[in-house]
Amino acid sequence: MKKVLYVYGGPEFHPTEKGGKLLKALLEEDGRFELEMTNDLDVFKDLSNKGYSTVVVYTTGFYNDLTPEREKGLLEFVSNGGGFVGIHSATDSFRGSRAYIDMIGGEFLMHPPQHEFKVFIADKNHYLTVRMPDFKIYDEMYHLQNYDPTKVNLIAYTIWQGKQIPLAYTRKYGKGRVVYLANGHSLEVLNHPEFQKLMIRSIAWTSGEELTKETVNCGILGYGGMGRFHAGKMNKIQGLNLIAICDTNPERIELARREYPNLKGYFTKLDDMLAIQDLELVFVVTPHNTHRDAVIRCLTAGKNVVVEKPMCITVEEANSMISKAREKGLMLSVFHNRRWDSDYLMIKEIISKGLIGEIFHIEAGLTSYKHPGFTWRSDKEVCGSVIHDWGAHFIDWILNLVPSKIDQITGDFQKRVWHSVTNEDHGEIFIRFENGVTADFMLSHISAIPRPKWRILGTKGAIEVNWNNEIRLVSYTSGILQDSLLKAEAEDRWDEYYRNILDHLLMKEALIVKPEQARRVIGVIEAGIKSAQLGTSIPPIEGCE
Repeated sequence: MKKVLYVYGGPEFHPTEKGGKLLKALLEEDGRFELEMTNDLDVFKDLSNKGYSTVVVYTTGFYNDLTPEREKGLLEFVSNGGGFVGIHSATDSFRGSRAYIDMIGGEFLMHPPQHEFKVFIADKNHYLTVRMPDFKIYDEMYHLQNYDPTKVNLIAYTIWQGKQIPLAYTRKYGKGRVVYLANGHSLEVLNHPEFQKLMIRSIAWTSGEELTKETVNCGILGYGGMGRFHAGKMNKIQGLNLIAICDTNPERIELARREYPNLKGYFTKLDDMLAIQDLELVFVVTPHNTHRDAVIRCLTAGKNVVVEKPMCITVEEANSMISKAREKGLMLSVFHNRRWDSDYLMIKEIISKGLIGEIFHIEAGLTSYKHPGFTWRSDKEVCGSVIHDWGAHFIDWILNLVPSKIDQITGDFQKRVWHSVTNEDHGEIFIRFENGVTADFMLSHISAIPRPKWRILGTKGAIEVNWNNEIRLVSYTSGILQDSLLKAEAEDRWDEYYRNILDHLLMKEALIVKPEQARRVIGVIEAGIKSAQLGTSIPPIEGCE
């Protein structure tokens, strides 16, 4: 594990210390780096003998505090092969040292009032930005002086009054690598997912990481609706290379041949597809009760796996899948793509901004009064329950909104109307968390009056959401009633899931949808079913707290 030094300090209008704690947590999750924090500038004097791979500086001011001894230690560390990452006001620090300003590549000049602006990716093939889209951010826009564009590799920029403003760049300094990230004025910016990715990648790149491989060879098991969906994504997302498709139905294989005529193989037997040596990742897109066996066969063959949600039917199945992945040292993830639904992302943003205060109760549901249809999703033996399918998304959403362990689970499953299929007509799970928050999820085919998709109650307001991407926000945070109707973006951001899979496999970055999280979803559903059978609330299943 590489050691990283984070140096902070200066006026409190920049969250330099809190930013370090946030970055420390991010790097702990990443697993490749150990971060040490200090506000003692004397640390610069003897950097070369401390075993650090990279120094991250987020300071403000200290105009003449880079004394000759400190300056010499820092610059020698970088020029001899160390890494340097400057965040935001690092160009407004140590300005009495012209050698430092030369090393970092620019000097703060001014910034207009904070506002939202777009960050454009200039170099889409660099380690820092591969697969990263343009994004918007609300921040101070730093303008630099003593910046020479011929001496840096511009990574990202924005536009101000017709001029290109650098927001991220890299450069060599002797044998060392330097990155400057101009954004970062507030904790809100430091929590922006794309900026966090830039920070982590800057540390990795300045520590010597390189792009060694650009693509992952993929196969699909199951070429039904979602199998075809995944195939379409692989055709569009940089780094995913579809080479094989397997389905037990010969007609679907013929369809695959027509739609993707130049693959390495088309198979009706999984073992035949797994025999392809350069196959690296398999998407398992089959009925729920087949997930465990298919995933374990893929892992045993040495292939990484993405399995459709729900992960499986029982916690026992989930445990066996996770154990096999650990044993083989392979990636296992579950396609909880709806974490990137636009309305859900807006809900999270509203909550993070404190607009409804502290959450204390969540209601969510997918309800109607109509026959559920005759597909395998209505077959309890194959599907698991009325909640296993769509309910897996909702339970995952809820668990990601409430940062607490579970205390008790109560379930209610009823069969009353649609006897031509075996799944329940109505399912409801009530969760009580250790922090006192409660959540109530319902999936019903016999609810003549529908429940809202979301009703989230907080100490200072509430959120209500239906299925039209409109979000009603009622807030008392200003001291008066504010009742607003917000519109989420029309397009979801599901590509983020695939990007993370590639970033994990190709760049060792942290996996966002971890199998243990998906197992917890299954644990909630299974506990809900057991609670309904027992007629009483029960504690969570072990490992799914």
